[in-house]
Amino acid sequence: MILGDSPIPECLSSHYQVYLLRRKITLAYAAKVFGSRDFALHWFTKPARGLDYRPPCIVIANDDGYPQVNDYISRIEYGVYC
Repeated sequence: MILGDSPIPECLSSHYQVYLLRRKITLAYAAKVFGSRDFALHWFTKPARGLDYRPPCIVIANDDGYPQVNDYISRIEYGVYC
């Protein structure tokens, strides 16, 4: 792939397309909550206490984990950490 080109959606597996959509939605929500896209990107790749010390970028890869990450961001947004 040439720098700056984006992959053709038909060439990506449906699983990877879902992951990319989840990533986009999660990062947008995290950026809103944290106030910065840069901070959201940093947070996205680091182990998170509320996700059993797994990074959100790994957790969103499966169907059960995606809602867990969104719930975790919501808890951060509203200050509920239990």
